[in-house]
Amino acid sequence: MKSRATNMNKWIGPCILGLVAALMVHGPASAHGPLFSPAPETIWKDGTEITLGSHFDKATGGGKKEREVETFLEVEYGLTADWQIGIEVPYSWKEDDGARSNGPGDVTLSTKVQFWQRDLPGAQYKGAAFLEVKLPTGNDDSDPRLGSGSTDVIMGLATGYESRRWYWFASGVYRANTEGSGNLEKGDRQFLNLVGGIRPVLSAYEEPDTVLMLELNWERSGPDRLDGVKVGDSGGWELFVSPVMWWTYRQYAVRAGVQIPVARSLQGSQATTDYRARLELIYHF
Repeated sequence: MKSRATNMNKWIGPCILGLVAALMVHGPASAHGPLFSPAPETIWKDGTEITLGSHFDKATGGGKKEREVETFLEVEYGLTADWQIGIEVPYSWKEDDGARSNGPGDVTLSTKVQFWQRDLPGAQYKGAAFLEVKLPTGNDDSDPRLGSGSTDVIMGLATGYESRRWYWFASGVYRANTEGSGNLEKGDRQFLNLVGGIRPVLSAYEEPDTVLMLELNWERSGPDRLDGVKVGDSGGWELFVSPVMWWTYRQYAVRAGVQIPVARSLQGSQATTDYRARLELIYHF
């Protein structure tokens, strides 16, 4: 496990240098989309999107206190106008009941295909299918663990509408987890998302642009299994309301948001989410 973490550390420097180099190039802007759920947009042919982001999670309860800060670099590339591929490389700082660890996390490979598009005057409908594979590259011997030790598959569908003034999106996601280190298999997860958005001021391309969105995110987890036996204090669902803001200027974008839990039903004694926050800096070329 330590060798995998060392190899990941070697990747971070070149990735950051690549980001800096990319910021010297100019290109067109991309469409807007949700922050905490998938969007149907794909990048244009030979286009590249670079995202430098961070998210913060805090959960307490059941005699537990958990915190995580993860910074990640994501690169997506358009093979065609309707098919893109990507890679996300994270670095995490975790705290669990006083124990702390930090280091590279699990790398995720992704692909998305836009299979439907309908153009209207000043508006578009879109639909896409996507697939992600999370690899066991993080250190799963640390306390708390930085990686799951499992290879997991995420798949789903996303659709949406975008006009000069209004936006809406909807998506469904399924995450299939496999058995990881310590013979622990995390429960499979399901996600349902509804999003609405508005551009308060209709700005021109040469001007800074702001879009406001509100997401409704539902997440369900199946029970974990240890050595094939169901873990009692695991599984259940949570519902979040998530305000999001986009700020865009030409090919540059900043988006930020917070997830606020409004309802939940969890099995046994578990730490429950207090809130989650996310910030992303995006560049297209």
